[in-house]
Amino acid sequence: AHHCCRVAEMYAIYRELHPPTGVEHCIECHFFDLRRKSLVVAATSVLRVYDLHTTPVKAEGSHAHRGGVRLVQVAEFQLYGRVQSLEAVCLAQSKREALLLSFSDAKLSVVEYNPETNDLKTVSLHYFEDDELRGGLLYNRHRPVVRVDPEGRCAAMLVYGMHLAVVPFHHDTLLEEHEPTTPQPLQSAGDILPSYTIDLRTLSEKVYAVKDFRFLHGYNNPTVFLLNEPTPTWAGRITLRKDTSCILAISLNMTEQVNPIIWHIHTLPFDLCYALPVPTPIGGVLVVGANSLLYMNQSSPSVGVALNSITDCSTNFPLKKQGDLAITMDCSRAVFVSSEQVVASLKGGEIYVLTLVTDGMRGVRNILFEKAAAGVLASCVCTVGQEHLFLGSRLGNSFLLKYSTKPLGGGESSEPLAKRRKSEDLLGEDPDELEVYGSDTHSGPMLASYKFEVCDSVLNIAPIANVTMGEPAFLSDEFAEKADPDLELVMCSGHGKNGALCVLQRGVRPQVVTTFELPGCSDMWTVLSDPQDKELQEHAFLLLSRQDSTMVLQTGQEITELDSSGFATQVPTVFAGNLGRGEYIVQVTCTDIRLLRGVRQLCRVPLDMGGGVRSCDLADPYTAVLLADGTVALVELCEGEKEDSDATLTQTWPEIAKGSKVTLLSAYTDCSGLFSAQQGEEPASGPAQPAPPPTARQEPKSTVDEEEELLYGDISSLLDMARKERSPTPHEKPHPQPEVQAPTTHWCALYREDGSLEIYGMPEFKLAFCVRNFSSAPKTLMDSGPVALAGPHPVAHSSEVAVDEIQLVGLGPGRTHPHLLALVDRELVVYRAFPCPQTQNPGHLHLRFSKVSHRVLLHDQRDGKLARRLSHQADEGEGSQGEGQRFCPRLRVFRDVAGYSGVFVCGPYPHWLFMTQRGALYMHPMFIDGPTTTFAAFHNVNCPKGFLYFNSEGELRICVLPSHLSYDSPWPVRKVPTRCTPHFVSYHMESKTHAVVTSETVPVTAVPQANVDDPELLEPIERDEHFVPPDEAQFYLQLFSPTSWEAVPSTKINMDRMYHVTAMKVMNLRSQETMSGRKEFIVVGATAICGEDVYSKGKIMIFDVIEVIPEPGKPLTKHKIKCLYNQEQKGIISALEAVDGLLLACMGQKIFMWNFKDNKDLVGVAFIDTEIYIHTAVALKNFILIGDISRSMQLLRYQENLKTLSVISKDPMPMNIYACGFLIDGHQLGFLASDSDQNLVLYQYQPELPESNGGLYLTRWGEFNTGAHINAIFRLRCRTAAPLGASQEIKALMADKRHITYFATLDGGLGYLLPLPEKTFRRLSMLQIKLVQGLPHTAGLNPRAFRQFHTRHQYLYSSQRNILDGDLLWRYALLSAKEKGDFAKQIGTTPAQIMEDLKEIDKVTAHF
Repeated sequence: AHHCCRVAEMYAIYRELHPPTGVEHCIECHFFDLRRKSLVVAATSVLRVYDLHTTPVKAEGSHAHRGGVRLVQVAEFQLYGRVQSLEAVCLAQSKREALLLSFSDAKLSVVEYNPETNDLKTVSLHYFEDDELRGGLLYNRHRPVVRVDPEGRCAAMLVYGMHLAVVPFHHDTLLEEHEPTTPQPLQSAGDILPSYTIDLRTLSEKVYAVKDFRFLHGYNNPTVFLLNEPTPTWAGRITLRKDTSCILAISLNMTEQVNPIIWHIHTLPFDLCYALPVPTPIGGVLVVGANSLLYMNQSSPSVGVALNSITDCSTNFPLKKQGDLAITMDCSRAVFVSSEQVVASLKGGEIYVLTLVTDGMRGVRNILFEKAAAGVLASCVCTVGQEHLFLGSRLGNSFLLKYSTKPLGGGESSEPLAKRRKSEDLLGEDPDELEVYGSDTHSGPMLASYKFEVCDSVLNIAPIANVTMGEPAFLSDEFAEKADPDLELVMCSGHGKNGALCVLQRGVRPQVVTTFELPGCSDMWTVLSDPQDKELQEHAFLLLSRQDSTMVLQTGQEITELDSSGFATQVPTVFAGNLGRGEYIVQVTCTDIRLLRGVRQLCRVPLDMGGGVRSCDLADPYTAVLLADGTVALVELCEGEKEDSDATLTQTWPEIAKGSKVTLLSAYTDCSGLFSAQQGEEPASGPAQPAPPPTARQEPKSTVDEEEELLYGDISSLLDMARKERSPTPHEKPHPQPEVQAPTTHWCALYREDGSLEIYGMPEFKLAFCVRNFSSAPKTLMDSGPVALAGPHPVAHSSEVAVDEIQLVGLGPGRTHPHLLALVDRELVVYRAFPCPQTQNPGHLHLRFSKVSHRVLLHDQRDGKLARRLSHQADEGEGSQGEGQRFCPRLRVFRDVAGYSGVFVCGPYPHWLFMTQRGALYMHPMFIDGPTTTFAAFHNVNCPKGFLYFNSEGELRICVLPSHLSYDSPWPVRKVPTRCTPHFVSYHMESKTHAVVTSETVPVTAVPQANVDDPELLEPIERDEHFVPPDEAQFYLQLFSPTSWEAVPSTKINMDRMYHVTAMKVMNLRSQETMSGRKEFIVVGATAICGEDVYSKGKIMIFDVIEVIPEPGKPLTKHKIKCLYNQEQKGIISALEAVDGLLLACMGQKIFMWNFKDNKDLVGVAFIDTEIYIHTAVALKNFILIGDISRSMQLLRYQENLKTLSVISKDPMPMNIYACGFLIDGHQLGFLASDSDQNLVLYQYQPELPESNGGLYLTRWGEFNTGAHINAIFRLRCRTAAPLGASQEIKALMADKRHITYFATLDGGLGYLLPLPEKTFRRLSMLQIKLVQGLPHTAGLNPRAFRQFHTRHQYLYSSQRNILDGDLLWRYALLSAKEKGDFAKQIGTTPAQIMEDLKEIDKVTAHF
């Protein structure tokens, strides 16, 4: 269509800011190696791998848990698809287990760990999404569940609920069958044979609605057990049709592809949910239902247990009654911990231990129940090792539990009488039989009681039901005058007793203790002195280096300048640090190196040759010094023999390999043992403990013995022998001996001008690792060997990419995870060392480095005058000191700041890198104070475990990290447990409090009388004590104070019984009380839901927060809630919003507008009828966007002069809306909706387009599948580009007229949509196409297919791809220099231009 005027178009980019945290699947398998097991966890689109580690007695920081064992994250992989099912299998020729991952609708990927690149490699792909299998299904609601045969012969996946796809694996028995008849089948993927499908509808027995399927133990052929319901029924029809479930077992003959049914039982209870195969020697299957539990075996009679009294009327299947048991097991998760015991986590979080009581013939006679503990609401459960259990959860934190048995005595006589009687009741048999059992070996578990204790937990902030932005309570005054507001996010997460408020901040906001004006300082160091008290490791001196001098400050109670001391003060300092475990101080200047003890100088070594000192690094007791001409000097501390004799420094000039000039150096002390595999021997990890890619060997403080015991509880005797060889003193557990640790070794990394990186062992400086192309930042750093060093160097890379700094550092628990950090082309590159045996270069290290993916972009080509000034100063500084040519390091390693250790990155965009006991690397920005020039950790009596930094204004700030946040998470977070489900949260700005709506569940004991309109008339229900009553929610409104995150006393308001709060917002409504004519009120909409027989009603409540005189000693009591209005309405209240100071309320499909007059009454203003059920409404000025439960959304307008509400435009297509919001780009307005199929859809109002039917319909402008349900959408103005200290006029001029639309998902993720200029969009759009084609697809998942619009409704639409995938584009920043150049060349631009686009996006969205 040709138009006269060009349509205003909108383009946007989607990006995930916080990864999903809700755990959906977990499995224990040999992920890295057949000698040790790991825990693999799937959180929607992320796979995380954990190892178990024993905690040392005294852990670093206060982040250790009791229980002695914790989870350490050793790997993380991003996938372009939601993992629907997770299993593991060991293929015949493999050294580790492969993972089977299924994705909707019917994809199966087999992946395994690749030890050469420390990444996943795809073994085989299976695709079953053809039309024949789909069978005309328009919308597939069946999850593709994968199961693996216990003996590893095959795997099966349920496809579209009607087909079973079988993937056979090479197996010894299979091979024997093949040999006589046919040659070896086509080995497309080595161990995996071609798959085939079985149509379940063609079996001799009718199969429909498969609820679960499993492989059974102990059969010669793989045998599939199917639980299905051929003629479905439901609870309301059981008087007519009950006992509809049936089971059948199919034997799979994979060579002939025939599948006889070998076992079949009809008429089982209708509410059976899932099955658990019972391991051998018992065999059979345990079928779990909502109200009953059945044990079935082909060779013995079935046993059923009634879980409550509902089974009396719901089934005719014969069930045993179990004492005083009254539970339901729908939504439960269960796992076998031994051949006879099952641990089950119920939907309320209770943990039960189920014991199968067997007789001598391996038949099961009874099932005993014992309530053992109360845990989290689990979404998956698996055993870890011999005595641990992992409970993964979507609704709360995931937990690692240790379980142990408490035997209650051996024989009959020693048993307590009460226990004996109880056992008799439970068995329901005569005492003689009990005696037989009492002496029988199987009575042990039956008479044992289980004990659970928490060892560790994994944080989860999902599901995020509602989000609000609030002001942080503690913000230092220095940061108050800002162009952009500092906000924190408060979100409702969790459910039931796992409910919590999560407070998130993206950036680190230091608490400033004090500030000094000290202009002209270029670098600083804090050093310990020789303390009288060895325990008190406080920093005694602060050295500040200036252009031509050094300032030495003594830091005690006061900070004072030292006049006379052994420190060099007339020249700038290059480096300062501690040697001899903090006893000695070493100070390096351009011309010499000094050793001091306190203020007394012990010795001085001149280093004035070779143009002076360029840089220096320390690995106690060695100091490696790099001179300006590229020579390396090694200075070693030699302590005196006697107590009182002084130490000295000895200097050597080590021989390093010939080559181009050395420009950078980093010294490293290795505690991990990864670096000690040298001299051509086996890696130090040995066969007993192969250090997994990123794992720590062991804590230096714990003995190897404990760790081995923990990780490899039951391995072959070979491992025991290996363990005995390695730990000479296995019995000295209480006092871990230093000999048992991995040996500490010292290393030096050198970077040369031609782009190569070399690692030498200190002190002998023998080459142990060499990478030729380090400056191009490849994905994996491999050893290229000493051969490469012989010839002349091609100086190809030196001009292309500048490497500004390298730092080899040990992070994580006990500093046992070696990382290599570098500033390449002024961007941060992080590598992680992993073991990799190599044979080419004897004597070299058996390791490689793999690149860690992160989302940090540091450098900005045009970030204002400030950065230009900084870089200009740096250039001048280097020019003026021709002989020194020193530079200020930007990567500063810190050991203990508030219990955390890691690396601080100085520069225009400062960042903290944390790695704690958990083993995951997290990066948090600190953009609140602008650029920082230098940083040092600082522990002092006035600043415990704090830090110092200089900002760009030359101010030295002494700070501590706010301790109320946990930094061991993707964003700094504080989780405030509410012990009940939070539903809504909203920030009340006038009182600076948060209004929160929560609910608790209470059992229903009375129901409203039928055919009576008054829901208050109740009819009590009489049931026996084994009946499980249904639950109903009791709602509350309460204020929370952001200072302490406690509930404000006496502000809790109980809602009436049966009333559910369906909407709550803090609104600015019209009021005569204030000068502005507006006032904030808390508006609550509630709906009474009383079943089908009683008409539903709603009410609106309006509250005001008033200030009163607080009670003495209770500052929080200054706020009270006053109810101004509480009236029933004509219908239910489904959504609320404020429009131009008026109150808009949606009642199902009717919408009313009211004016809140004189703070006591609502006066009607306007109304309109809409679609079916409106449950979300968002207003902007006088435009209102409403979302319908099935008819998509409409745009309304309120006209004040006419007092009318009218529909402007609507979306004609059906869509089940979850949330809606606006997208603002200057003077353009877009409308955003999220739906039940996990899409984000962008609309515009464009009446000039023909498809909009003259403006009657909204034009669809962009679609994007996020892979998660979005329930909360909120907006914020883009960050201004104004520099610090700019005037209000400049801020107004530079303020971006765009808004960022943020959203939170039900999986615990956060993301945003940002409008883009068309030019940027076109460039990045071409790049995205090339990245999809050029990057490897993990598990065969195509990003473009994942991000396509999915819908359950059938209609024609043209796909609009105007939303870019920021997660994919950010992978460009992690590519090597050559790959970046190739992709940029393909689209006709430069890598610098693409990086600038990404940085611009990053900069304007850097909120919170």
